Amino acid sequence: MGGYHAREWIAVDVPLLLAKHLLENYSGDASIQNMVDNGEIWIVPMVNPDGHTYSVTDNRLWRKNRRNNGDGSYGVDLNRNHSYEWGGPGSSGSTFSETYRGTEPDSEPETKAIRDFAMQHDLRALVSYHNYSQLVLYPWGHTNDPAPDAGLMDGLAKTMADRILSVHGKSYIPEQSSDLYLASGDATDWLYGETGVPAFTIELRPRSGNPGFQLPESEIQPTFEENLPAALFLIQWTQDSSRMSTL
Repeated sequence: MGGYHAREWIAVDVPLLLAKHLLENYSGDASIQNMVDNGEIWIVPMVNPDGHTYSVTDNRLWRKNRRNNGDGSYGVDLNRNHSYEWGGPGSSGSTFSETYRGTEPDSEPETKAIRDFAMQHDLRALVSYHNYSQLVLYPWGHTNDPAPDAGLMDGLAKTMADRILSVHGKSYIPEQSSDLYLASGDATDWLYGETGVPAFTIELRPRSGNPGFQLPESEIQPTFEENLPAALFLIQWTQDSSRMSTL
């Protein structure tokens, strides 16, 4: 998934280019053909289309969706609106806050759509793309306590970070989400908490706030290139019949 937060444009480009890569290389790459033929790969490149459009036309740094909150403020942070541990630390009850969690769990059509889709499919892993910071994050985000499958997810995150590093030498740090900051009601905590499915947030380029969300267009292709082997690794892992508990 990509595009939870409106201003994170590169987080739309990477999953979209992943879909393009799978389609264009299906006939000429046996490994891609095998992945596509032996599994289901679901790609949702833009979870927040209304917010994204507003970031293009009106406010480049807009984060939330475009919910009219009825008090002069707009928007709910979709990545604080999921039901698992909704309302906890790292989310806000203030409608004017960038991390406003909404009036209730899954109050937004976007999070409802993701919830309903996930519950209708046999998901085995998830990547939610964001930017920025160059991180590979895994649950929990709502607490500093380790998740029951922390060892497995840490191993998968480290392998993905290694695959990313091998392409252009860009270091992505694998760590528990709460090591960055506490956040409740986010997509990866929700999917893992509700279903036990390993779920990851990959914070894409750049490392720092300069250029931050406003990543130059020239960075799109190399960011995709370095994240491609990590995505292909995780897809392949979901299709491994042994589903190793350790790496």
